[in-house]
Amino acid sequence: MRARIITISLLWTLILTNVISFAQKLPNKQETSIYAPVNIKIDGKITEWGNFQAYNSATEISYTMANDNDKLYFICSATQPEVIQKIIEGGITLSISPADKKSVIEPVTITYPVVPWANSQVDYALRPSGPLTKATVSLLNNKISDHLKKIEISGVKEFPDGSISVYNDKGIIGAHYISSDKVYTYELALPLSLISAQINDQNTFNYKVQVNDGMERNNVIVVGGMGSNGSASSNQIAPNGATYFSASYTLKRN
Repeated sequence: MRARIITISLLWTLILTNVISFAQKLPNKQETSIYAPVNIKIDGKITEWGNFQAYNSATEISYTMANDNDKLYFICSATQPEVIQKIIEGGITLSISPADKKSVIEPVTITYPVVPWANSQVDYALRPSGPLTKATVSLLNNKISDHLKKIEISGVKEFPDGSISVYNDKGIIGAHYISSDKVYTYELALPLSLISAQINDQNTFNYKVQVNDGMERNNVIVVGGMGSNGSASSNQIAPNGATYFSASYTLKRN
């Protein structure tokens, strides 16, 4: 029995190592536009997306940005427990702004997930070697999703309160999931109509992806903590410990 457990643990470690190795061979930022697959289901399980388009070294996430005729999609994944914990504590903020840096049009920002502090502690369950049991997968995903109530949004006059319910009829949908192999995946979809002012005549816009500092977001003091640094010159560490990168995207027309 012990030998079987060791074999499973070694196999899991090999699989995870290969996943990380493949991710790190991807470009640091997405280089091509992607038209979204049909029949997308925003559930945090991203099998319909295939391989990711980039792995960003500053944020330590793999990601794909895509669109169809109606929506913009941002999909990402993390494998390191400390990165997963950071996302769940502070969320990811996606900012959409005009490609013209001199534009006075305000960016549209979406922050998801917004997990209550008491339900955000998951990293200790992810640190031991080996895959998670079905019971633990269920427990963790209930913990990070059952108490989600809002998606934070700014730059859209339709939402003056700065947030919208996760159960809304405006087409803004988010989902995230921790799998048995300890991979965290995340999906966000928003109508293109919400960012139409930020998209120029060439169907291009700038975007910024920021993994927030959950400790600061939840007013928790960190002693001796420090952020990780990215390798590309355009990757930076924000003053509050958040990691982020910026790039541009041109909508793919079908």
